[in-house]
Amino acid sequence: MTLRTVRVPTPMTGAFEKAEALVSAYFRQRLFDPSQGKLEIAGERYVLIRASSLSVEFFGLVEDLYGPGREAEASSFSRNILFDLAHALGRSDAADFARKMGVDDPLERLSAGPVHFAHAGWAFVDIHPDSNPSAGDDFFLLYDHPYSFEADAWLTRRDAESPPAQRHKTFPVCIMNAGYSSGWCEAAFDRVLVAVEVLCRARGDEACRFIMAPPHRIEDHTRRFMASRPAPSATAPPEIPDFFSRKRVEEELRRSQAELERRVDERTAELVRANSLLRRQMLEREKIAKQLRQAHKLEAIGRLSGGIAHDFNNLLAILMTRATLLERRLAAHVPKGDAAFVDLAEMRKAGERATALTAQLLAFSRGQVLGRDRIDLTAVVRDLAATLVPLIGADVELSLVAPSGGEATTIRADRGQIEQVVMNLVVNARDAMPSGGTLTLATGQVRLEAPMRTLSGDLRPRSYALLTVADTGSGIDDETQSKMFDPFFTTKPEGKGTGLGLATVYGVVQQCDGGIVVDSAPGAGTSFRVYFPLESGDADLVSTKELSPAKSEHGTETLLLVEDEVELRNAVAEVLADAGYRVIAAADPLEALDLVESGKRTVSLLVTDLVMPKMGGVELARRLMAARAELRVLFVSGYAPEGAERETMLVDDRAAFLAKPFRADELLRRVRFLLDR
Repeated sequence: MTLRTVRVPTPMTGAFEKAEALVSAYFRQRLFDPSQGKLEIAGERYVLIRASSLSVEFFGLVEDLYGPGREAEASSFSRNILFDLAHALGRSDAADFARKMGVDDPLERLSAGPVHFAHAGWAFVDIHPDSNPSAGDDFFLLYDHPYSFEADAWLTRRDAESPPAQRHKTFPVCIMNAGYSSGWCEAAFDRVLVAVEVLCRARGDEACRFIMAPPHRIEDHTRRFMASRPAPSATAPPEIPDFFSRKRVEEELRRSQAELERRVDERTAELVRANSLLRRQMLEREKIAKQLRQAHKLEAIGRLSGGIAHDFNNLLAILMTRATLLERRLAAHVPKGDAAFVDLAEMRKAGERATALTAQLLAFSRGQVLGRDRIDLTAVVRDLAATLVPLIGADVELSLVAPSGGEATTIRADRGQIEQVVMNLVVNARDAMPSGGTLTLATGQVRLEAPMRTLSGDLRPRSYALLTVADTGSGIDDETQSKMFDPFFTTKPEGKGTGLGLATVYGVVQQCDGGIVVDSAPGAGTSFRVYFPLESGDADLVSTKELSPAKSEHGTETLLLVEDEVELRNAVAEVLADAGYRVIAAADPLEALDLVESGKRTVSLLVTDLVMPKMGGVELARRLMAARAELRVLFVSGYAPEGAERETMLVDDRAAFLAKPFRADELLRRVRFLLDR
């Protein structure tokens, strides 16, 4: 086969013969339909553009934009933008052609380039024998374009004696040819390449000749060529387009940056030598700033988690209440053993699991209403010890360290939540010691004489009960430490953890006004130090305050129900009405006040959500209870507001709290208990 579109050295003939057959077949699939403005080749749309508009006329346009006296700037801009554009086109066309034609070998992908070049009307390519198209750093290509479209455009304009041509005919003009060919070869060999035109017919040289090489080698190749070649036919010396300006600018910037960094390093070293204390303070500030960022991030995640849990609890309350109503209505018509009752039981079971999940989210967000009893931290840990031994396994040694001298470790917290904190930290410690080790649980007192920043906030100077959970395991790297308290973050395999363990620890400790400090490094074990504000005196005799069960779930009193979620309001109203109560329902506190005050109705008990628009449930209760000494209040919520109201609303004998989601029987028992008390 005789090559028609390229001339190449004999060793490359085979590859280019294959490329010519492939590309020729590609371009034979041609469709020209002026009625639709389409020129398609192999199913791909092409466009025809006049050669002069992409060359000599473009230079003239840019010169006009820059104005008189700025010809050099205009020329530099034109050359750079044309080269970059053509380079990008070449890369894109090479990748697209290789994908369509199934060509993978780098040399075969390169071979298709010159043939494609010729078919697309750019130029004929004549590759010199000195070329070395390889994948290594010594890639070198020396080639001619005997019929370059750019050179022809400039020669045609020169013959017409156009002023733009006379101004520019002294530099090599085949800018886009150089850019496109280097872009194609760059895609073929998957390495950065650049091409420059060292001879140009438009300036009087015998050929349009190009050198292509990696950017850091191109100038050396160009200098060697210019030193060895015969004198050009043109009277002016050949000019290499300045495709290296950006490279030189970047190198100069790097040199300047390196010099600046060197001076900064020298000055920093001087400051460190002059005052080591300053450096320690800087490091401490950096540590504090990192902790502050972590605290802000967790605070934001907490607010988001609390909001989600609040809405989710409302939905769960609707589902669980409706399930109870359905069960009661089915009981009158369907046998007890019917499959419908099994389905309802499964629904309740799923609802209870979802409730536990939202409880963990609320603990993290400090939105859960917890019992705040006086408990002995040391006693909690001691009581849990017996259950921890089978949990951690026989290969982990458990060491309990009690406070010396009988120090009291009384704190105000929810015992169940503190137990969960201990359990979660113990489980994490066990997982960090898959081959065994030592787990230490220690409690004691500590006095802070100055404020201390922790992961969960600042601790003010005072006495604290300290819980320490330490292991000899694998340790935690810095990246994991920055995320480990985030909800749903876990390093365990899928299905082995929820990612809420440490998030729950964080929320409970923060809700107790405590703090967490973590000391760990890969291979050095981990120590969690948890601080709880110390309470004076002994712990309470009981750890929880449960309401006594009511004798009946039914009644005839008038109840005021205030709930902004319409579906939940309707469901709760039905439950109360089915139990015999007269129910007045309101969508918000303002409507409730209007209903009570305008109707002059005697209301025995207020059932109200805590978090509502316009007015909160606590404020509504205060306004109604101030005028009605006999009024009882049942607060219901899936998310508690922050502040003292979480404490005060539970200590009034006329008020109680029921967490969403709740079962219908729980609601009725709590209502009856308040009315009978």
